[in-house]
Amino acid sequence: MEYRVLGDSGLKVSVIGFGAWGIGGAPFWTNEGHTSSARAIMKSYELGINFFDTAPVYGFGHSEEILGKTLKPVRDKVIYATKCGLRWEKKSLGAITKNATRQSILEEIDQSLQRLDTDYIDLYQIHWPDVETSQDETMDTLLEIQKQGKIRAIGVSNYSTEQMKDIMKSGKIVSLQPDYSLLNRSIEKDIVPYCAENKMGIIAYSPLASGLLTGKYGKDAKFEDWRGKGIIGCFSGPQFERNMGKVVRLKAMGESMGKTCAQMAINWIVSQPHLTTALLGVKNAKQMEENIKALDWQLEPKQKEEIDNIFAEK
Repeated sequence: MEYRVLGDSGLKVSVIGFGAWGIGGAPFWTNEGHTSSARAIMKSYELGINFFDTAPVYGFGHSEEILGKTLKPVRDKVIYATKCGLRWEKKSLGAITKNATRQSILEEIDQSLQRLDTDYIDLYQIHWPDVETSQDETMDTLLEIQKQGKIRAIGVSNYSTEQMKDIMKSGKIVSLQPDYSLLNRSIEKDIVPYCAENKMGIIAYSPLASGLLTGKYGKDAKFEDWRGKGIIGCFSGPQFERNMGKVVRLKAMGESMGKTCAQMAINWIVSQPHLTTALLGVKNAKQMEENIKALDWQLEPKQKEEIDNIFAEK
């Protein structure tokens, strides 16, 4: 397993991280139950993964709780990343709201510490920008809990370049967590250069495009979970069909090399300039064992060029 330093935080994280969105279950995903989720977490640790990313909203606390319970025996050997800024009054998708106020963050940090069963969180991230709250108020609160020792480093997720510039006026952020995959390369134009210039780590979420780059779906796929609700991403319509055409070509290319479609996509993203780690969400241990095979080999320059050409097409 390769490890990279996350920005200038001093945190040395595995190039593949465990994304704990899926194991949270409802309202976003279904999982295979507590036992299977716990086994997936521990298998990931045994394979060398030390970076575990979660959030309160993943399963309304369930994701944090299962991570905390499962990794308790090895807490000093792993890096916890969680988030703040999304709240809910009831456990439903439509009840989730953005709230990065001082009061909310002070409540959320203590709740996350309790659910994760830990005294500190290594990386604490603002989940989504809250445009109704001043960046000063949000950052001042984060700096306060950092001074108290409750968090080690501060990051953001889903922020634009301008939003990062704004919050950096109030305090230091060490990382950005954006949606980044072969099917979504929008960060490469402005955001990646900004992060590189400011020595910020990049934590890619959805590097398999919420499952599309696994090669399991065709252009006629219909999604009954959040992917079918038009919240984020492209999971229907003409663009989805075009995307699936690209995935078919990547899958065929991988088969000619003895690799799965997912392994091709993972290998591509971890080789991208300035990327620190890519978060993989799995339902069971076997899936992580397969995904980890994306490492320890390299695409040839001509193969990278072919992949870039496939996914550059409109």
